[in-house]
Amino acid sequence: MTSPRNTNRQPTRASAATFRRRRIIALAVLATLIIIIWAVVSAIASWFGTTFGGDGTPTPMATDGSSITASNACAPADISVVGIVANAAGSSQSAFASGINPYFGYQITNNSAADCTFDVGALTTFYTVTSGTETIWTSEQCDRTTLTAMPMVLKAGQMTPSDLGEWFAVYSSVKGCGSEQNKVKADGASYHLDVSVGGVSAKDTVQFLLN
Repeated sequence: MTSPRNTNRQPTRASAATFRRRRIIALAVLATLIIIIWAVVSAIASWFGTTFGGDGTPTPMATDGSSITASNACAPADISVVGIVANAAGSSQSAFASGINPYFGYQITNNSAADCTFDVGALTTFYTVTSGTETIWTSEQCDRTTLTAMPMVLKAGQMTPSDLGEWFAVYSSVKGCGSEQNKVKADGASYHLDVSVGGVSAKDTVQFLLN
């Protein structure tokens, strides 16, 4: 007769070296996840800040050669700015149905015969909405603490469009300019957009209606 097996054998315990290896692997995985999350959050924050300049100032899209520094700065007299009021698809629009918000941007043109460098950064870009003599909304009252300058080479005779930013159809105040502010009047109310970039203001305002 064979002897019964010993069923009370204690489980084998992992060695201290095994525990150390497992701890190192776990820490490495955790560190990798933290780096990935940080990179994603930073990218989103950078995109939002660059596009809206805090919460209200779009900035121009880069074009070929925009990162190359020209030897001469643009003379303000050679620069023209035209405001843009558009829909979410980027098409110009002058009237908006109830609940549909306009998008603001601009076109900037170097009218000289030579490439030159001009600051198109959100720090020096301002949008103002008026109705009659009343200032309804201005990006000057947005949170501008993170805005920066952005020198950009403007090609001779070339028009460069900016990115578009959504206006939430609100008043701005000393408390801010975002969607949490009081809504403006609609029902066919008329408004005008004025844009200034790098100290150069648009020659004309852009009229639009909120229905």
